[in-house]
Amino acid sequence: MRIETICTGDELLTGLTSDTNSRFFQEQLLDLTGLTVRRCVVVGDVRADIVAALDEAAGRCDAVLVSGGLGPTSDDITAACAAEAAGVELVESPEVLAHLTARARARGMTLTPNNLRQALVPRGAEVVANAEGSAPLIIQQRGGCTLFFVPGVPREYRHLVSAHVVPRLSARLTGAPVRVLKLLKVVGLGESQVDARITPLAYRHPRITFGYRTHPPENHLKLLAEAPTRAEALVALAAAEAEAREALGANCFGSGEDTLAGAALACLRERQERLALAESCTGGLVGALLTEVPGASEVLFGGVITYLDAAKLLWAQVPQALVAREGAVSRPVALAMARGVREATGVAWSLSVTGFAGPDGGTPEEPVGAVYVAVVGPGVEAVERHFFPGDRERVRRFAAHAALDLLRRTAQAQR
Repeated sequence: MRIETICTGDELLTGLTSDTNSRFFQEQLLDLTGLTVRRCVVVGDVRADIVAALDEAAGRCDAVLVSGGLGPTSDDITAACAAEAAGVELVESPEVLAHLTARARARGMTLTPNNLRQALVPRGAEVVANAEGSAPLIIQQRGGCTLFFVPGVPREYRHLVSAHVVPRLSARLTGAPVRVLKLLKVVGLGESQVDARITPLAYRHPRITFGYRTHPPENHLKLLAEAPTRAEALVALAAAEAEAREALGANCFGSGEDTLAGAALACLRERQERLALAESCTGGLVGALLTEVPGASEVLFGGVITYLDAAKLLWAQVPQALVAREGAVSRPVALAMARGVREATGVAWSLSVTGFAGPDGGTPEEPVGAVYVAVVGPGVEAVERHFFPGDRERVRRFAAHAALDLLRRTAQAQR
């Protein structure tokens, strides 16, 4: 099945908005059907360009996902373009009008003429009400191609794609080989290192397609099994996964929707022990990643941002003489930060980060990008030095992940 996407909107071409929607669709499509997108096209809010893109895609595809331009404003012209490309007129959909009316009533709002524009759809198109917004999913058949039109608002896009678009595409695969995907997540290894460990496994697993995806600071390994039946595909996938995990070792922290923060928290949750943080260069990013995980409060006591040296002395109880002698970015100070915050809070585990995120700072011995992470727990202490070249954002992000990974590996070793 040939599938393409068309994303509309001037904001995508000017860089004001990043296209995160297409990636979501691609991941859902691969995860649930084993299918992949063959081409992605981005066009601005120009009627002739959108019509041309629709005509070209409809002429070569089995399915096209078109996003954006279904709102109530004057630059939302996708529905009109869909009608023009198909040579039909726009007509008012009673179903969409009823949905808009009920939605406005529930919010105590009055529908305006521009709101009512969203009830206009190409004649002959199927509509599906949008539970997350006003603009509907519009499904248009042009010869052998099905075009799915969805809003560009991420929340609405994701709902309609996962609840309606991907299931419809999946239903068209009757009789085709069954495909099952497993995504393994890796930290601490580069993409080439992951490939070097996994490539020797390929010949032993002919039903598995091995693929790679870089998601810094992580790398992901995709295992796609294909077989006549789901049972056979699952057996092949389990065998490949077992060998892949063994080859990746402790660098593989999870699969699917697992996060590194979630994996670290799970280790301490099993032990019913709490964690305190002392962050310098990451400025609270470690804490933010941890608190994104539901149930983090079962483990995380809290943290301090010991950004200035004075804060390290006051809140993490780091001796002033140690900072003066070793420097704030050093192995001894990182360890002292973790020890100090652990003692101050009385928890079982503590984690610290200190480094030079740039663009200024650094020394010849510890340049911008140098980071120390330390963990202290029951009967264990560990410190690691890392060097992360790149801009400030990259250094901070990689440093936060390095800290969480050290915590995860240290806690797992204590089981």
